[in-house]
Amino acid sequence: MTDRPETTRVNIYGREYSIRGEGDPAYIAEIAHFLDMRMRQMTENIAMTSTAKVAILASLNITDELFTKTRQLEEMEDSHQMFLSGLADKINDVLTPEDSSTGHSVPVLHERERVSTASSDSPPIFHKSAPGSSKDQP
Repeated sequence: MTDRPETTRVNIYGREYSIRGEGDPAYIAEIAHFLDMRMRQMTENIAMTSTAKVAILASLNITDELFTKTRQLEEMEDSHQMFLSGLADKINDVLTPEDSSTGHSVPVLHERERVSTASSDSPPIFHKSAPGSSKDQP
């Protein structure tokens, strides 16, 4: 038994096409409709007789939008990365306070040191054992 890709019939710029693919037929119809609308927009104010020219112009416009959105997304990702780096620096500054008399960083206690200095009245938040080792080991 073979799984044949489903065929979806669409109408683009007055011509019917059979699109065979593994995508959702509703999605294929949606993008075909989008292309049809773009091609029709190209000819709203200008009479063009060549379907190929209309298709090329619509493709160029769609590609331009894709490139513009990709560039905007990359810029936004860079901006977010810079923001996150700034937050990480601020967190590190808070976790490693400076000694005001010497200007040197005061070391922050590690998890194991916090456990060993915790009051015996309250249970420790962290266990002394490393991940994967027995909790009974000191």
